[in-house]
Amino acid sequence: MAGRRAAALGVFAVLAAGCSSGGAHPKPALPVGGPPRVVRIALAHILWPLDPTHARTRDETALARVLFATPLRTDPVSGAIRPGLCSSWRVSAGGRVWRLRCSHAVAIAAQLRRTSLLGDAEVAAPDASTLALSLRRPDSHLPYLLTTVPAAPPGVPGPFRLLSASPRRVVAERDGLRLDIRQLDPPAALRLFRAGRLDEAPVPLGDIRAVQRDPQLGGAVRVRPLLGVDALVFQPGGSVAGLPKVRRVYDDTADRADYQALVPEFEAPPAENLVDRARPSARKAAIRARKGRLAIPSLPKVAVRVARPGDPDLAYGANLLVASWRDLGLGAVVGGGRPDARFERLLAPYPRPSALPGLVRGRAVIPIAWVADARLVSPRLRGWAEDELGDVDYTRVRLRGPSPSR
Repeated sequence: MAGRRAAALGVFAVLAAGCSSGGAHPKPALPVGGPPRVVRIALAHILWPLDPTHARTRDETALARVLFATPLRTDPVSGAIRPGLCSSWRVSAGGRVWRLRCSHAVAIAAQLRRTSLLGDAEVAAPDASTLALSLRRPDSHLPYLLTTVPAAPPGVPGPFRLLSASPRRVVAERDGLRLDIRQLDPPAALRLFRAGRLDEAPVPLGDIRAVQRDPQLGGAVRVRPLLGVDALVFQPGGSVAGLPKVRRVYDDTADRADYQALVPEFEAPPAENLVDRARPSARKAAIRARKGRLAIPSLPKVAVRVARPGDPDLAYGANLLVASWRDLGLGAVVGGGRPDARFERLLAPYPRPSALPGLVRGRAVIPIAWVADARLVSPRLRGWAEDELGDVDYTRVRLRGPSPSR
């Protein structure tokens, strides 16, 4: 693992030296032309079918927010609750009864019952503009749950009107501005962005530093730490379900430093829990790792089967971690039989750190690193901004200057 890390850092050093060397070569300009009134967006994953209930990844929720409207929204800067389909609300009975004034109240109620988003709450729509929610117990998170994508009723128009859709391409429009959204592998999207044929594209895994130092692309890179964690989540009933000491050693010896260097490329800190985003103490991490290594010989010999993630980025991260554990003598493997653990990207559904612990529903979890999202954004786009959930409000995006057709 140390060799892979040193090799990656060596590549960064060579790139830095090359970019800072002398010479009067002019910086190659990034093409900024494009079709008038069209924003061309590449996503690694397109939500399909177009049902907000099933949106999970950053790209899927970003697309869902283009097409669907939620009962409430959050301010992208402060995180405060803002009106959405529901314009006002009042609370009674000690926080257990909520009545909201909403457009499409019947559709919202049907979606909330369909998704069980509010658990055992009673959901009703006494009339076309009233949503009534009765909770078993007060829940301060309720307004935030109504801002999440699964709360959006599928049949209600969202910010953009859908023009066409397929599993690999979605086109939507609002006030004459068209979004042309395509599913593309990040390396292919990078090539098209460099050629001026895309206005937004994901940065491929492991390429953040290289792209930042690219004289043509460097100014177009936007990196945003998200409210999310890459984590190993143990499954109930797995081989280590009743072995907390084994799980503790896996936690203590997780190679978070290598993961940070090779996956988020130092753009997000290692994670030691699901709430605190401060950078952990390197000294404490070293002490924990030494203690964990010393405990390995006394542990029961068990194989910890980690499910093979379908997402290529997560699969790379899982292989990285499992290889480091195997180097230490732990019995971790990727794939092979019923999984004991899954390597998952836990993305908060609303902008509060308290949203993350609820995603694991009491399962044991080993946080590895906070999530950083890297995008290439063309100088054509004004007003493009990503919030800590990974969402972009495209209603605020405008095209800069004349855009000759291409």
